[in-house]
Amino acid sequence: MAEEVKPVVPPVAAATEVEPTKTETVESPAPKQPVETAAPTPAAKVEEGAAAPKTEEAKAEETPAEEAAPALPELTNAQWGDISPSLAALYRRLPEILKRGKHSEIYGVEITYVDGSTEPAFGTLLILQKFLRANSDNIEKAVDQLAATLAWRAEKKPLDSLAAEHDRSSYEGLGYVQVLPETGEVLTWNIYGSVTDYKKTFADLDSFLSWRVALMEAAIAKLNLSTATKPIPDFNKGVDPYQIVQVHDYLNVSFLRMDPDAKAASKATIAVFRDFYPEMLSRKFFVNVPLLMGWLYKATTLILPEATVKKFRVLSYGKELAAELGDAVPEVYGGKGVKELKELGDPVKLASAPVAETEAPVPTTTTEKATATATGPAAATPATAPAADA
Repeated sequence: MAEEVKPVVPPVAAATEVEPTKTETVESPAPKQPVETAAPTPAAKVEEGAAAPKTEEAKAEETPAEEAAPALPELTNAQWGDISPSLAALYRRLPEILKRGKHSEIYGVEITYVDGSTEPAFGTLLILQKFLRANSDNIEKAVDQLAATLAWRAEKKPLDSLAAEHDRSSYEGLGYVQVLPETGEVLTWNIYGSVTDYKKTFADLDSFLSWRVALMEAAIAKLNLSTATKPIPDFNKGVDPYQIVQVHDYLNVSFLRMDPDAKAASKATIAVFRDFYPEMLSRKFFVNVPLLMGWLYKATTLILPEATVKKFRVLSYGKELAAELGDAVPEVYGGKGVKELKELGDPVKLASAPVAETEAPVPTTTTEKATATATGPAAATPATAPAADA
């Protein structure tokens, strides 16, 4: 009796990925030897109303449904209002972020996470929102940048830089902070024409960065983030109200050459602010810029992102600034505020540098004294222009 041939049936689950196995072929039986066929197996009797038993093939087709993950409790904060899904997701990553950063303070706000709590602190949401917006709502990028920022603050201790004293002879007159009374906007003034010794100001990069970060922290302190009550809108849904206006004054600064120490300091400062102070710049004004440099800048804006260009303004004359920021700016900038910037006071603590011990000066002859008096000090040369973000 010839052996019965059964077709090989592929699993249903793989039908779309694996080519079905072809049915085997068997030679026809020789004459006078009829092939016996097995009698069909009678179907199992099914009682009326009962479900028919499932065949093995039907069972193979069934894929057990995955159990649905339990719904996460909704996060609420009465002051904040609706908490977006991306903001809620970032908040739930805080245990990981705080562990990686080994720090919890940022911009004077203590980042908190209470296991099991469904009400995040307002200040925590405020900081998280800044990092979300800076990364276009990309949660993974926001996690990485926030963790890196916390780690940087743990190492560099910027609030200690704000509390410390800095060398007056290196940084006096270079930076100020002002709050505009009409709008409440916070301004930082960067006065590059006040640099008298580029080597002294910029050569010690760690010292310069400590002072520049202290100036930024002094401005951020004026935003009062730890006591803020107004939420930051979600990405692409409004303006962040907690940002700073920067003014860079290039009066008496030469654009013909670039001091290498100033260039290195500018590059390092740009990197620090880009990486660890996201969403802090509202607008930036370049004032007292020579006309030629203004034309060159306008040409470069053709290749800059529109969002960046909107934040930059180049003004050839300082007095034009009042039309942009209002009458509260100092008189020298066309306003009706203080006469000179120094009347705003030093936002960063400055102290006289220790006087180095030197040998007693050698007395000069009368002729030498007369020559020195006649010639006077060497004529001051124009300062060279550092990059815009120093």
